[in-house]
Amino acid sequence: MVGKYIFALLIAFPCPVRTDGQQLLPQRNQTPITPDWVSKLDLGLYSVAWSPNNQLVAFGGRGTIQICRAPSFAVERTLETGQEEIWGLAWSPDGTQLACAGKDGTVQFWRAGEMQKKLFQGGWILDIGWNPDGASVMAVDYTGLAKEWDGQGYLRASIELDGDGLGVDWSPKGRFFAVTTGQGGSRLLLFDAQSGVLRWRRQDLPSNYAAPFGYGLDEVNGVRYSRSGNWIATAHQDGRIIVHSAVTGDPVFAAQMHSPGIGGARRVAWSSGGDWLVSCGEDGRVNCVAFPKGKQQILLLDTDKAVWSVGWSSNNKWIAAVGEEGRAWIWSTGFIRPTITNRPEHRSKHL
Repeated sequence: MVGKYIFALLIAFPCPVRTDGQQLLPQRNQTPITPDWVSKLDLGLYSVAWSPNNQLVAFGGRGTIQICRAPSFAVERTLETGQEEIWGLAWSPDGTQLACAGKDGTVQFWRAGEMQKKLFQGGWILDIGWNPDGASVMAVDYTGLAKEWDGQGYLRASIELDGDGLGVDWSPKGRFFAVTTGQGGSRLLLFDAQSGVLRWRRQDLPSNYAAPFGYGLDEVNGVRYSRSGNWIATAHQDGRIIVHSAVTGDPVFAAQMHSPGIGGARRVAWSSGGDWLVSCGEDGRVNCVAFPKGKQQILLLDTDKAVWSVGWSSNNKWIAAVGEEGRAWIWSTGFIRPTITNRPEHRSKHL
């Protein structure tokens, strides 16, 4: 969890592994890929979000949001939110609104550079997500609450979680939402949005993992649905990226993408075709891995400070990342080769 550690544990960095225990042997480049664009925008950056039409990308920093326009990525607009650190950032499905949430415990809605509404959740909000119908936003916070707010500012639902709320994402059709937790929970949970019922919860603790002081069991820091809705990817404090079946929650893939402990994985994002994952971590790295075989890995960034968030544009052309040093990096994805898988992405009717 952010800001909780006091000292580091020295743990060996293992090879990527599958959930069946067999090691993967990735083909990893030794030199990071040079970004197409990099800029220092703030003293610290914590979140990134691509607009649905991929023309804009927003970066959340210390109380301000910088909005840049592709492909030059010149800063088009700066929003002064006063939220201290902006960890939650998401565009509405129609691209007309930008929701942001931060350390001050508020959720704000912005349209055309003007704040439309400010909601008070209470705890430090670490992630938010728009319902695909555009009618509401789900926010998870450090006090262990998940709250759904509608566009008018009314609270639709409030769920007490089993630990700190760290990540949230909706299924593509909005029937379900996935939440990840830390501390005593450290789990992935799937809720039915219509009934509020918990469908399943999963926890995957490595037998040899020792959490650093102040962390939970193996905090699950980030979560993202694949575009098809078939898979849910999670980022873990022990440095792994795990992919689960969205129906059962069973793990189908795992890779050790970042250093264990305080170097752990923070966020994860899918390519639009569902054949690649990109992750960032507190070890200062941004990595790509091919799904579902995992035999191809690409190192994008290796820096000295934590990289807090990463986003893949829905047109598959760009990957963006932001970090503790206040820089934003963007790579064009021409270096990634399409993969041939034996499990093509199909859209799930029930999601």
